[in-house]
Amino acid sequence: MVKVNVDSLRFAYRKYPVLKDVTFQSANGTVLCLVGPNGSGKTTLIRCIDRILEPEGSVFIDGKNIRDMHRKEIAKIIGYVPQTGSKIISTTVFDVVMMGRNPHMGWQAGEEDFVMVEEAIQLLEIQEIAERQYNELSGGQQQKVLIARAVAQNPQVLLLDEPTNNLDIRHQLEAVSIIHKLSREKEITVIMAIHDLNIAARYADKLMMLKDGNLVAIGNPADLVTKERIREVYGVETKIIQDPEAGLIITPLRPITGV
Repeated sequence: MVKVNVDSLRFAYRKYPVLKDVTFQSANGTVLCLVGPNGSGKTTLIRCIDRILEPEGSVFIDGKNIRDMHRKEIAKIIGYVPQTGSKIISTTVFDVVMMGRNPHMGWQAGEEDFVMVEEAIQLLEIQEIAERQYNELSGGQQQKVLIARAVAQNPQVLLLDEPTNNLDIRHQLEAVSIIHKLSREKEITVIMAIHDLNIAARYADKLMMLKDGNLVAIGNPADLVTKERIREVYGVETKIIQDPEAGLIITPLRPITGV
């Protein structure tokens, strides 16, 4: 079943086009990874889907245009994890995760809200820092807290903008594994912008390659991740091998002069 349907999406900053007629669909319980060089439009696309930005074109969730939805209604079904949460005022980790329940709460938190927050904290394995001040944490710890906040929101669609930023190798794998597991077990539609092609190729059901605001290709990682396609999108020569355990392994060799 199609959960997210993006149709002819266009966006410009001060008349400078950042997204150009992007159209795609993403289904329930799948992970779609957005990849492409810096400035290709990945972050802008994530923000347009969440209606943080107001693009031309249409975004439908379960067949309903988000332009016809109130902000609180959108927040009940779409969870968003930005690259950074530096604007969060000084408060505890527990309270930051509880913010994910705001769209569902009345005047105060109920039993279900506390249960969802505790589950999210345990899932991201941040119990030991739950009472610490968010602004005192490392960048990697803050990123895990922001993912937990989105999980506590119990979204149908989860948007993540570079969720592995500031995470070491172990925590990168843990975070993406959790996101992948959530998509399967709770049938959440995940759309994730990510730089690491190896992680994207390993965990994505679909890859979407962007360059200069254009959708270059979308499909199965095994079909899209080729030396020719990476040369076209990134301007880099690569070596690609298929490992029985790790899957596709992409090793950059050298930039292509003049690209």
